[in-house]
Amino acid sequence: MERKLETVLTRRSLLGGAGFAVASACGRSRATGYPGYALVSTAGENSVAAVDLNTFHVTKKIGLTAAPSVIIADSRQGYALTPATGTVHLLDIERLAKKASIRLADRVDSIRLTPDGKMLTAISTKSRELILADVESHRIVRRVRLENEPLDLDLSFDSGTNPIYVAISEGPSGIVESIDLASGRRARTQLSGELGNLRYRSDGQILLVANYGDRTLVALDTQTLQTICELPLAMRPENLCFSADQGQLFISGSGMDGIAIVFPFHTLEVEQTVLAGRTPGAMACCGPDPSYLFVASRTGSEISILSVDSRKMIALTQAGQEPKQITITPDQQYALILNEASGDMAVIRIPNIKGTRLKTGASLFAMVPIGDTPVDTAIFTRYA
Repeated sequence: MERKLETVLTRRSLLGGAGFAVASACGRSRATGYPGYALVSTAGENSVAAVDLNTFHVTKKIGLTAAPSVIIADSRQGYALTPATGTVHLLDIERLAKKASIRLADRVDSIRLTPDGKMLTAISTKSRELILADVESHRIVRRVRLENEPLDLDLSFDSGTNPIYVAISEGPSGIVESIDLASGRRARTQLSGELGNLRYRSDGQILLVANYGDRTLVALDTQTLQTICELPLAMRPENLCFSADQGQLFISGSGMDGIAIVFPFHTLEVEQTVLAGRTPGAMACCGPDPSYLFVASRTGSEISILSVDSRKMIALTQAGQEPKQITITPDQQYALILNEASGDMAVIRIPNIKGTRLKTGASLFAMVPIGDTPVDTAIFTRYA
C-alpha cells in the first residue's frame, strides 16, 4: 500500500507524542519559508522526497531504481546517486521528476559537481577509479585508475585563474592523490595512518586532510601535495565544517565531547577546543549575522547551538532520532536537520534563536515526516 504523504506535524502532536517543543507564532511575525525545495534521499524507499520549503511538507516522491545516497543540485537540475547500480539520476527541478540517468560503473560511492556545473566527478571503490562524465552529453569523458580504494573526494574552488583540482583520499592506505582537471597532471603523497575526509581551502591553495590514525589535520600544498604542517587534535577528525565566511574550520569526532577550531588562513593552528554537547557529530554553520554553529549528537537526539563569536553554547534542543545531517537554507533563515532513524526533518528558524542562561532559547519551527531512512539533502531555489 502506498504510504500517505503527511504535512507538517501539529504542535499538539509534537508536544504530546514526541516530546518536542515547537515555536509558537504568537507575538511574532509570520515566517515566509524559503522559496525553493529540499531534495532528500530516502534510502529505505528507493526515492527522493521533494520538501516544499515555503510550506514545509513533502509535495512529491521521485521513484528510483535503487537506494539513493548522495544528492546534489545546482540552478538547473538535481543529481541523485544510487551507489549499488553505479548510476547518477538527473532530476528535473521544475517538474520534480527523473529525466535521465548516467551509468558510471558497477558501483559508485560518491559524486561531486565541478564549479562550472559541466562535469560530474565520481569515485568507485569496486573499480578503484575516478570517473568524469559530461553533464550535457551524459557521456563518460575520462577514467583515472587509482592504486587503492578511494574514500572521499573534493574539488578546489574556481577562482577564474587557478586550475581546478580534484583530490582523492585513499583511506587506510594513507595515500592522497590530486589531478589537474585541465591538464591531467597528477600528484601523489603518502601520509602515515588511516585517512578520512579532505577539503580544499576556499582559495584552492591548501588541501586539508583528516588523519584518523594520528588524530591530526594535515595541510598539503595543492599543487605539489607537500606537507605544510600537521595539527594535533583531541578527537578523531570525522567531521569537517567551514564557517559561513570560510575563515574557520570546525572539527568533531569520537574521543572528546568538544569541537576543535582551526584557522585555515594566516597561521595554521588549532585556535582552541570548546565543549559542544554530548558526542558531537554532524555540523553546519550559518552567518554572518548571526553566526551560529549547529552540532548534532551522534548518539542522541540533541542539537547544540554555539555562537561562533563567543565560542559558547547558547541553546540546546531535541531534534529527532539520530540526526545525521544539518543543512542551512541559502537565505540563512532555517536549519534543516535530517533524522535518519525517525525518518523526518526537524526545522529550526534561525532568527527565533535566543541565547538563555538555561540553554533553552531554541525550539523547533516544524517537524516534517520524510520517509524511511533519509540520508542526504540538497536545496535549490525554484521560484521568486
